[in-house]
Amino acid sequence: MPDGLSLLIVDDDKALLEVLTSLLSQEGHNVVAVPSGYEAFDLLGRQEFDLVLVDLRMRRMNGLELLEAEKVRHPEARIVVMTAYATVDAAVQALRSGAYDFLTKPFKLANLRAIIRRVEEQKRAAAA
Repeated sequence: MPDGLSLLIVDDDKALLEVLTSLLSQEGHNVVAVPSGYEAFDLLGRQEFDLVLVDLRMRRMNGLELLEAEKVRHPEARIVVMTAYATVDAAVQALRSGAYDFLTKPFKLANLRAIIRRVEEQKRAAAA
């Protein structure tokens, strides 16, 4: 892969952050990981990412709050909501709020890779 995507992973599960950062970095992506919605929102105000992966349930600022705040600031942002507490209502609310996609934990790496490929294809098409 020539140039990987810039990815931001936001989750209060440090083990998941480490695993995803390691795997996605090995696949050529530039990965930044933060453990809170507030840190992510601050970082997103200073840096653009091709794709943001955010956990739905976090203390203080949850994933949906981050999604909604970031979509006001950057409507084109691609944000995937991840959760171990998936309900149809949560998925519908995330998608209505502008989520790019929704992943239920534990998710298959193949499903995440498919989302990443879709973003890579959109990025290539936009550059052409």
